[in-house]
Amino acid sequence: MRIELNPPDPQGVSTEQTSTSSAVRNTGQAAGEEADTFSTDTVTLSALASRALQTPEVRQDQVESLRQSIASGQYVVDAQGVASAMLGC
Repeated sequence: MRIELNPPDPQGVSTEQTSTSSAVRNTGQAAGEEADTFSTDTVTLSALASRALQTPEVRQDQVESLRQSIASGQYVVDAQGVASAMLGC
């Protein structure tokens, strides 16, 4: 059994190389756009992280306010509201 012994067409090879090169260039452009998006996301995450670090771990004023409300019996939980918030209704 003989398999094609003729050499490949030089024009066909150069066309394939050109289309591959343009695909690589297009991919490079997309990667550059993604890099811009990633750097923007990184800046946003850095800003959020610094804000989170500035917030005290325990907001003592709110804790004390809730503690007093619970102790005096004035703190009322809206069960329907909690359930709706949990279920996204």
